[in-house]
Amino acid sequence: MAADERERRRLYSESRTAEVAAMNDQLAVTLSELDGVLAATIDVDNFFDLDSLKVPVDLGRLAVPEPFPQESMFLPEARRGMSRILGSAARHEEQVRAGQERYRQALADHAERERGRVARLAAAEAEVRQRDESVERLRCDLQAGVPAAVVAYIDLVLNASLYPEQFPQQWRLAYVPESRQVVIEYELPGLGVVPTVKAYRYVKASDSVSETSRPQTQIKAQYASVVAQCALRVVDEIFEADRLGHIESVVLNGMVSTNDPATGREIRPCLVTLRTTRATFGELDLRRVDPAACLRHLGAGVSQSPSELAPVRPVLEFDMVDPRFVEETDVLGGLDQRPNLMDMTPTEFEGLIQNLFARMGLESRQTRASRDGGVDCVAYDPRPIMGGKVVIQAKRYKNTVGVSAVRDLFGTLQNEGASKGILVTTSGYGQASYDFAAGKPIELLTGANLLYLLQEHAGIEARIEAPQGWRDAAADAPPLLDETPSADGQPEQLRPGQNVSLDGGELNVAVDWATGSHDLDVSALVLGADGKVRSDRDFIFYNQPTSPDGAVAHAGKTTSGGNTSDGVTMQLGRLDGSIDRVVIAISVDGARFANVTRLRVNVTGSGSVSYTFTPAATVETALICAEVYRRNEQWRLRAVGQGYSDGLAGLARDFGVDVS
Repeated sequence: MAADERERRRLYSESRTAEVAAMNDQLAVTLSELDGVLAATIDVDNFFDLDSLKVPVDLGRLAVPEPFPQESMFLPEARRGMSRILGSAARHEEQVRAGQERYRQALADHAERERGRVARLAAAEAEVRQRDESVERLRCDLQAGVPAAVVAYIDLVLNASLYPEQFPQQWRLAYVPESRQVVIEYELPGLGVVPTVKAYRYVKASDSVSETSRPQTQIKAQYASVVAQCALRVVDEIFEADRLGHIESVVLNGMVSTNDPATGREIRPCLVTLRTTRATFGELDLRRVDPAACLRHLGAGVSQSPSELAPVRPVLEFDMVDPRFVEETDVLGGLDQRPNLMDMTPTEFEGLIQNLFARMGLESRQTRASRDGGVDCVAYDPRPIMGGKVVIQAKRYKNTVGVSAVRDLFGTLQNEGASKGILVTTSGYGQASYDFAAGKPIELLTGANLLYLLQEHAGIEARIEAPQGWRDAAADAPPLLDETPSADGQPEQLRPGQNVSLDGGELNVAVDWATGSHDLDVSALVLGADGKVRSDRDFIFYNQPTSPDGAVAHAGKTTSGGNTSDGVTMQLGRLDGSIDRVVIAISVDGARFANVTRLRVNVTGSGSVSYTFTPAATVETALICAEVYRRNEQWRLRAVGQGYSDGLAGLARDFGVDVS
């Protein structure tokens, strides 16, 4: 008995020791996951295949008809042998009639069940068709750059990303098509995600598990690392998943929902905020970066003490990306009683802007006429230390505000000796404007921002709808594509992501730029359904001027009137049926596109084809300016503007050209 008791105690002690060892192993796994939040996504292709939403549905028994009932199962056995002599014929007939009645009822019940099965099968098949059709609609809208589709796609990408179990994985998304900018408010995990235990130990004498606490410095450092890793991971996943080039920049605000330890109230401080471009982020080697140092390199605002919930001011408040501001005019706009900013007189608009900033705490002292019919005023921020003179410019534009307006504001800011400049418009800005404003005391407010500020600070619910025939007083960027050709016969102007149908005849794509700024080369890539060239002969440029079938040809350079032109010509009707699209690319020799002036893409062809497009490229050295693609047996043209920092070689490599 004593030996049995000793063995029992030994086995119990071993089980408790093994239990504590498992707890320490789980602790090590948790810490490893927290250290590898960013590393976990580096080797993962974050592209989301929309076809994965079309999961085959097993209809199971619904697809198999139920066998018909057999009459023989309901009828009595036939009279034979002694039963024919001794049995009652009348009773047997009665049993036959009863069996036939049961058979008829069974047939009716079977028919009823079959009708229900067929109805349920049809409903299930309709649900599958509806799901597949919605996936295809999403695919088409995503190809066209529809903001709601871009948001839906990024939402799918983030949902597919696997994080440690305690991470909330919640967010709000918005897409600003004018600047091709995604704004995301991302929910970060709280401090409780970091274990406070350093190790567990089994104390045999007291049959208990003791804990060794982690130093607070380690907990705070690891939580700060988790916050930084999450921010970089989200931005990386968004850029990597966007193969269509709809997203040029990302604004991220990392929030945490918790309770204020001082008041007990619910709070939601912003612990990290940044705005970065595809080109800047693409230069990072995330395998080797220190997350905190990387955020400083990107100019991010990071909490000085995330564990103590010290907030930072977001680069852009998410609520300022107002979903009510859309490009398309609301067909019910005539019934909308909200004031339309585009219908106001210049004096009314000036008074509105002055009233808005007065409600926001600025003291307006001076107003002067603007060259382009907008509002220019100098105001004062009365706050001590942080205040000072502020230059405000407001422009009622339908089209994207060009970078020259931002440069003009910066010049005015310097001339006035002001501490800050604010440019507000009823439209939006291109990436070049954000690049110029980076690092300068300039704030750019879009039409969506303006609507939000008017409601938040002045109690005015307004709308922005340009009247028919509206012309911007001055703009150096292409306007939005109109639904109808312009009345003056000028070519319609495209912005990145817009597409138009073609008649399938001859098409000429010419790229113009100022002679002497920098030399450009135009090339074309003829692609199959897999998005790759069939062979290197499908790469058309000055050393290989025609495609194998002669349908695509390099046009060659010409110079006239201070401009140089290069381009390609296409005979769309001669392209083989296996050709899915033709990509037109530009590369700059020994410089970046920021050094090229008066860059413009002109498209002409048979029928009424006449379009123009200005790529908003800066640091890139190669650029996809446009693509001609086949959709439902019809050719279409899309303005792209997607850039590469590693030149034409990187662009060609992406499409399967051997550049070794």
